[in-house]
Amino acid sequence: MKILIIGTYPPRKCGIATFTHDLFQSILDHSNEVEVIAITDGTETSFPPEVKRTIRRNEKSDYLESAEWANHQMYQCCILQHEYGIFGGEAGEYILDFILRINVPIITNLHTILQNPNPMEFNVIQKLSILSDKITVMTQRGIDMLEKVYHINPDRLSLIPHGVPNFKSTKEEAKTILGLEDKIVMLSFGLLGRNKGYEIAIEATSKIRSDNFVYIILGATHPNVLKEEGDTYKNSLMQQAGKLQLSGKVFFVNHFVSDETLQQYLKACDIYVTPYPNESQMSSGTLSFALGAGAAVISTPYWYAKDLLDENRGMLFDFNDVEGLATCINNLIEDPELMESYQQRAENFGKAMSWMNVGKQHLSLISAINAPKSKVQSMENQDKTLKFLDPGKSKKLISS
Repeated sequence: MKILIIGTYPPRKCGIATFTHDLFQSILDHSNEVEVIAITDGTETSFPPEVKRTIRRNEKSDYLESAEWANHQMYQCCILQHEYGIFGGEAGEYILDFILRINVPIITNLHTILQNPNPMEFNVIQKLSILSDKITVMTQRGIDMLEKVYHINPDRLSLIPHGVPNFKSTKEEAKTILGLEDKIVMLSFGLLGRNKGYEIAIEATSKIRSDNFVYIILGATHPNVLKEEGDTYKNSLMQQAGKLQLSGKVFFVNHFVSDETLQQYLKACDIYVTPYPNESQMSSGTLSFALGAGAAVISTPYWYAKDLLDENRGMLFDFNDVEGLATCINNLIEDPELMESYQQRAENFGKAMSWMNVGKQHLSLISAINAPKSKVQSMENQDKTLKFLDPGKSKKLISS
């Protein structure tokens, strides 16, 4: 099959760009022809050859012209990565202009689902659901919210989990490569910003009883944060670690690492922590990766963590609860069997979320969408689109 994927893309440094690239690779690995349209904010210097076209975020004409171009490329499906902030217009509405004009089956993957959307955010998701052949989300909670909050027919929804890499190193090998032998390693990974809660984890580190414990924060400041305030947040974390006399305990790896290096850090960690302060986070690639790597995961109870760590696959502590996090860490360190049990459950669950399996699920969904439809189904789908464009036209279709 020939498949188009739309989203941000490397060298853009953001989670959705990484996701789009991993999805591209997972589908390409199944011997399909896969191409990309990249949404650009102007910071990218160049794109790899699979990116056949770019859309400038705030240029409405780019969306229209790219749709016309795509209509002549013989794609069997277009997979759209949706996040409000990566598209132009109010609540990212410019992407609707693209979807309205493309004559290709659409799968829209929602990375963010707001529980209390404003009217425009609500309308964009509702219109996406009308114009897409399928909406995919990464958790059952996402499906439930789309039904209850956005009133979307569950038949249009599919659950496909966030993919995780195929890790090639063992924990011992990864620790040796990184010089972390004989250390109990806790890791957090992701672009730095004030919505990460890392200050809670640093303070908790000051209460860990083991002399062999180290906490590594892996990742550079988010490019958007860097534009607005520079490295202020990262510097505040470093100052906090200094005041708590955590030299030799807390380490900052302050750059955007390669996939290979990331996998080494994830395999080397014994404990992975996401101390995020915001409950309404619907997905986290970093948390998915940590499970796949077989880490004992500790997290605040944001939505995605509660779903992913269900059935005792990880430990939860309250938002901004330093003592609660420290207790979880100490309990794992001082009870190796408990630590190992969490690691084993995480790794077993992560295998089902491998990018290879996620790629297969997307291809299965594409095949179902492209299967011959009955005349009644085709008329129903056309009617939905006509209602979106002009409510009066749908009556003419039905009467004919």
